[in-house]
Order: sequence, then C-alpha cells, then structure tokens
Amino acid sequence: MKMKRANLLLAAVVALGLLLIGQTTAWAVEASLADKTVTAGKPLSLSGTIAPGEDLYVVVASEKLFRPGDALGEKEKGKLVKKFKETAIPPVYYVVTNAPDSLATPEVSAKGQNSGPFAFPPFKYDVRVNKIRPWTEIASAVRAQLGPITNEAQWQFLIFTHEDKFGINTVCKEDAIGGGNARMVLTDYGQQAQEWNRGVSVNLDKATGKFAVTMTPYRNLAPDTPLAVYVNGSKVDTVTIKSSGFFFATANTYMNPLVVVLGAFIIGVLFVIMGAAGGLFTAAFQITVLGTKGPLGINAANTIKPTNLFLTLCSPVTGLMNYFKEKRFAWPVAIFFAAGILIGAFWLGPTYSAKYLPLKAYKFYLGIVCLIIGLKLFRESMPAAIEKKKAMKAIIQKFNAAVKEAKESGKTVELGKVEFDQFNPVRFDMRFWGETFVARPLTMLVGGIIMGMIASSFGVGGGFMFMPFMTTILGYPMYLAVPIALAGTFATSCGGISKYFLMGYSPDWMMAAGIAVGAIGGGMVGPKIQKMLPEIFLKRMLALALIIVFLKYTNAIPFLR
Repeated sequence: MKMKRANLLLAAVVALGLLLIGQTTAWAVEASLADKTVTAGKPLSLSGTIAPGEDLYVVVASEKLFRPGDALGEKEKGKLVKKFKETAIPPVYYVVTNAPDSLATPEVSAKGQNSGPFAFPPFKYDVRVNKIRPWTEIASAVRAQLGPITNEAQWQFLIFTHEDKFGINTVCKEDAIGGGNARMVLTDYGQQAQEWNRGVSVNLDKATGKFAVTMTPYRNLAPDTPLAVYVNGSKVDTVTIKSSGFFFATANTYMNPLVVVLGAFIIGVLFVIMGAAGGLFTAAFQITVLGTKGPLGINAANTIKPTNLFLTLCSPVTGLMNYFKEKRFAWPVAIFFAAGILIGAFWLGPTYSAKYLPLKAYKFYLGIVCLIIGLKLFRESMPAAIEKKKAMKAIIQKFNAAVKEAKESGKTVELGKVEFDQFNPVRFDMRFWGETFVARPLTMLVGGIIMGMIASSFGVGGGFMFMPFMTTILGYPMYLAVPIALAGTFATSCGGISKYFLMGYSPDWMMAAGIAVGAIGGGMVGPKIQKMLPEIFLKRMLALALIIVFLKYTNAIPFLR
C-alpha cells in the first residue's frame, strides 16, 4: 500500500515538473518580428520576452544549409571538402547577444601581406577583429542557444567562413570589417563600440526578460532568401528577403544595370586614351563599385576574372575584321603568338589563379600591376616620350597613305600579301607591304605562353604586355604589332573563358553584356574626347587613377582601407 502511494506521489511530482517545464518554456521564449519580409540591406527588428535573469541569444541564419560538396568551383570544392568533409552550415549566420564575450573577444590582429616580398609596412598592418572563441571555450549552456549549430565541426566551419580570407569570399560572402573578419557575433553598439556592431541595437531588461533587437543582415542576399530566427535556442519565425533592385545572380550583387553600362562606358573612353589596361580598370570597377561576390561556394575573384575576359573577347573583333579586310594582318607571326597565348591562358593561368589568387591576394597583386602601368603612363606623359609617339604616329600615317595609294593603283593584293623565305622555327624574313621584317616564331610562342598565363590569371586581355613585347623587344612597327596584339587579346579571352567555365567558374553573362555595351560606346566616343584634351593631362590623370587603385588594394594608405 505504501509502495503504491509512493509511486502515485512520484508520478504526480514528475507530471507537475513536466507541466512546469512546458509552461516555463512557453513563457520564456515569446518573440515576434516587426515584419516577416525585409528588403535586402535593410534592418530587421524582433521583440519579445525570455526568462528573467537569462542572457539573450538571437540567431539569424539561412534556412538552406551549405556543404563543401555543394561548391561549384573546382578549387574551392577540393579545399573545402578536404578540410570540412560534409559538415553542413548556414552560409548566413549571426548571433546577436547582450553577452558577446561568451562567444568572441575583440582583439588586435596582424593582417595584410604577412609573408613574401611585401611583408613590411604599409602592406603589413594591424586591425581590430572580433576573434571567435573555439567550441571548447564556450559554456555548454551557451552552446544550446546557437540555433542550427549543434557541434564543434559546424562551429569550426563557421569560424573559417568568417575569419579566413579564403572562407569569407567563398561561403559567407560578407565583406571583412576593416580588413579583419566578417560579422558573426554582434551586440549593441553602445555596449561595444566596434565597427562590426555598427547599426546593431540590443535592449534587454533582465528583471522582466523583455527584449528588443535590431540588426541588418548581409546587403547582397538574393531575393526570396528565407532566414530562420531563433531566440535562446528555439526557432520563433522566418523572415524573407525582398529585392532591393536589379540582382545579378552570378555576381551576387544588387546594382542598377545603367551603372554597369555607364561605368564600362567610362572605362571604354579610358581604354582608347591609354591603348591598354581596360581589363585592369574593369576588374577594379567590379570589385569597388559593383561589388561582385560570386555564387555561393565560389571565391569572388573567380567570378570577376571570366566576366572581365568576356569584355576582352568582344573588344578586338571589329578591329580584327577590318585588318583582315584590308590585308594588314601578319598571320604567320600571329599564329605562333596566339597559339602560345592559348596554351598559357587555357592550361596554366586559370588553374593557378583559382588556387593562388583568391580575392584578397587578387586585389593586392592587381594593385601592384596598376602601379606598374601607372608609372609607365606617367613616363609616357613626359615631353620626350610624347614626341617619340608623335614620330610613330607619323610613320603610321605614312603607312596608311601608302595603303590608300596601293588600293587606288590596284597593287593592294600584291603588297598586302604576307610572304616569307624558307621557314625556320628560330627566325625567318617576312615581307609585308613592301618591307622586310625578322620574324621569330619560337620567341613569339614562348612569350605568348608566359603572357597568356599572366593575363588570364588576372582576367585581363594582356594588351599592356603585348605591345611593349612586340615593339620594344622584337622591334615590330606599330602597324604590324597592333593587329597581332588584338589577335593575342582574343586568344587570351577564348582560352581563359573556356578554362574558367570548365572549372566551374561562369561569368555573370548579364553583367558582362552590360560591360561590353558600355565599353564599345566608350570606344567610339573616346577618340573625340582625346582630341579635346592635352595628352599630358590625360596620361597623368589616368596614371593618378591607377596609383590610387594601387594604394587602396594594397592597403598602403590607412584611410583607403
């Protein structure tokens, strides 16, 4: 009898305990969103009540999880699978809390080029970062509040995606703050006045458990992206992202297409004035103005490169057709040059670039190239260089006059035909438009391989290398070098785009089309503008623009970071 009463009493106590737990849980987490749809780049707000005395942990995370095997890019997939196997995480993940020290600690971290030839100030510098704690340092009670993240493997993957320079631009996509890490652990800006907390508001009354939170998710989230919202471990609702304008799906960025066309138009004008470096300006335009990020699982640089090459694929076509039509194309030389470029642009450049030039490194070395071209332009703005260029223009005008006379006299076919003596892979004499030139096919082939590799690595046509190579090293006249250089640019684009595409890196076709349209228009207007402005002013203006890009992308000036 006593045993029966004891069992009944125990059952009653257990039932009462379960009832109290259920009531506490239902009462402890009460929350509602101010709006269940939020425009990309705008803040979301949440308010409610948790158990009095508890700390607040609001998790905002994408509902669709990402696994390393989901990455489309060949290099990214290999690296991520090797490091994290099939660990699944939400690519968008924030923890907003009144107790940020339980998950992360603000500290100073060395950034920039910390190894290699540029491992010195100003390329090496310190930034404030929000260093995320290892899983083993997080209290078990706090781990239970982290929503879809339930184990150490997931947490390590999240740390990688928010702190590693490869991970940031591959998975979470959000910009690093001041060159440090991306936002993940957030708190009220008034409580912790750090850049990653700017715009974040956390109000918690521990006596009553009432709270209100405001934060802004990543501004480039795709339209219709669902974000799950958790409060202290319990999922309370889902918010859906609304479009904030035209969304370039592959580039993963919002931008008015007219901005793309206008920017490319300006680049086209500059390209005509300089005669080269259009790809460099286009890359800087994509990074700084358009904010190209690339699809989930692909590093931003590996979307920028093939998109740039689409521009250089279209640009030379009209010029090459005219040179073919006018029989001004020295094809025996161009074939070796283009073959070498194809080898370098297809088999070498993209493979090494995808592995060794993620966005962080890509920006730095792009800045170095911009400095080299900027100094070259400044040198060309000196009076002696301009006089030399005028002399070269006079030679070209004389050549054009000879072509015109040959057409009128019916000698075009005879003079325009490319002829060469006994073929030799090292050198042969080539007769073209009444003049004899020494052709070195093997030199063109090897030079093409090297320059094609470099050009496709950066996603540029390579004209800034081709012309000095042919005119300075090989001694070809401008009228012979220009069409060969155009063929080389076309070959770079064909080889690079094909290889990037086969490796899983597709250009954003809509953005590439807008860039091409704008650049073609700029190419038509550029010559008219060039006649209206002094050449010294133009060269130095463009040199200054390239040096500013160098300063920004190498972090040489603190306020430009």
